[in-house]
Amino acid sequence: MQRARSFFARSAWRCRRGFASEQWSSLRQEAGISGVSAPSPSQLGQVVRLDELLKKTPEEVAEIWLGFHADEKGGRVGSVLAAEEYCKFVSRAKESPMFVLPLAKPSGYETLLVQCQLPYVLITGLEEFKRYGEGAPPYLTLTHYPELLDSHGLAVVRGDIIHEKGMNRQEARTTMELVRAFYTSDEDYSHVHTFNHKPAAFDFGVLLRKLNLAA
Repeated sequence: MQRARSFFARSAWRCRRGFASEQWSSLRQEAGISGVSAPSPSQLGQVVRLDELLKKTPEEVAEIWLGFHADEKGGRVGSVLAAEEYCKFVSRAKESPMFVLPLAKPSGYETLLVQCQLPYVLITGLEEFKRYGEGAPPYLTLTHYPELLDSHGLAVVRGDIIHEKGMNRQEARTTMELVRAFYTSDEDYSHVHTFNHKPAAFDFGVLLRKLNLAA
């Protein structure tokens, strides 16, 4: 992990022009999230009364799930994915498990490191990763629940805010939707694929312009 920290300390700024393939390969191998204690259970039945939820229509399920995660004091955000969208997300998360995302901040933006190990997606600050490597405290953890795919044609997602100083609820909601967009939109996913498979061609500046964070 020291090699990964050293890599970021030396050359995080290079993401505008592209990572060197051999450096990125080393980072990808060492920045896994194995061993991270997720705040939410991996099974939907441990979160809700699944037998009762199965009696609801897809529209009711979505309303209940989103309503439950709308509590401003809850420290969580929620989302619902259609079956086709979820299956695309799963396939691409396995194919391209890591990404970097710029998140708008009052002073500009912060670069986030996204790591997929389904059903979880771990999101932390790039600067935090530079300091602590795989021990970096996560800002947000997304947990995906596919139990309703066959019966209702949807999957539900819970986002747990772990580090409130790193990310507030609005930022968590924005980040969750950005992850969804970049992994399920064919146009947006091209950036994720390039980052994972052709790192030398990855241009972080394109993301900044796309998200209106740079001229």
